[in-house]
Amino acid sequence: MGQTVIIRLVAKDDKSIIEVNKLLKKAGIKRTFNTEADNVAWHKDINTNPESHQKHLKPITLEQLKGLFVLYCEPGVLFFDVAFSRTSQAEAKKYAEFILKHAQRIKELEGALSMIERFDLSQHEQEIIKKLNKVVPDPVKLPKDQRTKRDLQGGLMLCKSWGLQPFWVIFGKVKDDQPIFLKDRIYEDDLYNNLYRDDSGYAYLMLPLLPLNDRQLEFVEKVYKEAWSMGLRENFNLFIPFVYGLDIVNLDSVAKDYKENYTVEELRERFYFIFKATHSVFPYGCPSGFHWRDDKLMFVPIGIASMQVQAKCHILTALLRALGPKISAEIMSTMLNKKYSEFEFTKK
Repeated sequence: MGQTVIIRLVAKDDKSIIEVNKLLKKAGIKRTFNTEADNVAWHKDINTNPESHQKHLKPITLEQLKGLFVLYCEPGVLFFDVAFSRTSQAEAKKYAEFILKHAQRIKELEGALSMIERFDLSQHEQEIIKKLNKVVPDPVKLPKDQRTKRDLQGGLMLCKSWGLQPFWVIFGKVKDDQPIFLKDRIYEDDLYNNLYRDDSGYAYLMLPLLPLNDRQLEFVEKVYKEAWSMGLRENFNLFIPFVYGLDIVNLDSVAKDYKENYTVEELRERFYFIFKATHSVFPYGCPSGFHWRDDKLMFVPIGIASMQVQAKCHILTALLRALGPKISAEIMSTMLNKKYSEFEFTKK
């Protein structure tokens, strides 16, 4: 049995829902049925209140909020948790009495049989709860050959997020160029599928491929904004050039931007990761690769430069400038097993 009890009203308009909320208050129940006005107020709070508990989601549209918190934003819905004594016998009795008294206003219950199992309710209360309770059938599983394969264990970049755990970004087939988290597809109804997580517990955000047209900047700005609303917390001037290969200009300004957005340890981590990723495709110090020019104080491609290696050289250069000469010399000495000195990263 479920542990969350859901009550759905017949009425969906705010005026009718507010009338029922008055009845809840009269019954001594502290919770209320959600209204569209509640959704609008919550949306405004997220985007304007610096103390909002969901401030990490801004900027977010009302429709995006409803998509992220479907049950919370459904008009005419009230739910409560009966697990681990989160609902007392006295509170459960108030809910049961309310359901019995106002059954004609209630469209359905979901997960309500757990009330009968856990609490001492009257025969009439049990009967009406059973009558109104919606029995949710077990979800239908996909054939095994159509389920998500568990072989994805890495991506383009392990990204900082607003939560405690980072997530990978990958390119994938997405609808309307909208980033979306990869699901672990087991059931036909995608609502039952959880996020795909690899063996390390990391989720995967799928990104659309870069279009071959003259609107690429507009495209990546839109993708970045949507990814940000989904939890991405990487700097635009690092994320977009690395993932999409679009170059950056004004390296000193970008370095300052990095320094303001990342800690020293985060800058180190990103330098190591991007250097290794670049080296794996464009070997350092080899033809068609890249190397450090102390006379120019920057990484430069060797030979004919592709847009990809040029962008990554500029990211690495900006990262070292953000870290400063001393740490830059230390990092490069460690990376290449060769002694580097501060003067090689200091303006002459």
